[in-house]
Amino acid sequence: MTQLAGLLTALRWTEAAAGLKPMVKADYCGVMDGIELWTILEPIPGHPVGSTVSRQTLERAGFAIPNRRVDRDAI
Repeated sequence: MTQLAGLLTALRWTEAAAGLKPMVKADYCGVMDGIELWTILEPIPGHPVGSTVSRQTLERAGFAIPNRRVDRDAI
């Protein structure tokens, strides 16, 4: 395990221990028929990388939703 992978694992564990939802890595796509859509940049249960899913799907999977204005490369 690389140092970065270890740090990310520790961060996820800390988030869980504190009762915080992990932030999903995703790009905001827009709204269609009143549904907010996101393209995921990491796999989530039932959906591979690159899938476009609804905000509700992400929330039901236990993820926090990123601010649409956040530069995803900065995280």
